[in-house]
Amino acid sequence: MITMSSTEARANFGDFLDKGSREPVIVKRQNREIGAFVPMSDLKKLRKLRLQELDETVQAASEEAARNGLTEEILNQILAEVNPS
Repeated sequence: MITMSSTEARANFGDFLDKGSREPVIVKRQNREIGAFVPMSDLKKLRKLRLQELDETVQAASEEAARNGLTEEILNQILAEVNPS
């Protein structure tokens, strides 16, 4: 993985973009990692994994709620009490 200072990335922005389109580039400021520039394909994979993780979490919560007797009717009553419109 490539590391660049923020000054170097700013001064050589075209090179920064070229490198970052092929592999992640860690950006440092005052010797601290402050961010990363990643290829779009990596970002798309990360988004997909995060959505899968969210789906799994929602499914597990739904199953646990059902095991504990939470029905849609009860949930709607709770929501109406919390947010009466």
